[in-house]
Amino acid sequence: MMLKLIGSAMIALATIASVPAMAGGAGVYTVKGNNGEPDTDYSGTLTIVQTGKDTFKLTWNIEGERYEGYAVGDERVLAASFRNKKSSGTALLVEDDENKGGYQSIWAFDGETRLGIEKISPKK
Repeated sequence: MMLKLIGSAMIALATIASVPAMAGGAGVYTVKGNNGEPDTDYSGTLTIVQTGKDTFKLTWNIEGERYEGYAVGDERVLAASFRNKKSSGTALLVEDDENKGGYQSIWAFDGETRLGIEKISPKK
């Protein structure tokens, strides 16, 4: 799954100029993820607010923890930094062809060697 996600991200980055936007961009999303280890599944919400032509503010609420971040990109691919009171990290969100209007994401906390993954779906 991780290799598929990374491969999808690379393909998306390679074709960014030739494909119209499909992901949702600004909005509220549901999040289902894993911290990169067995039995570390989690869920929550993500709010994306566009702050400029190519900039976004992201706010995750994950099981009582709030993470705030900023991203550059477009509605299809977002490269983000994030932090809360205890930690910070980096995330890559790429439109998800199988989840129209949503994203797949890989992320890591600063100083960590494992990747977390997220499936981000438009909130209904």
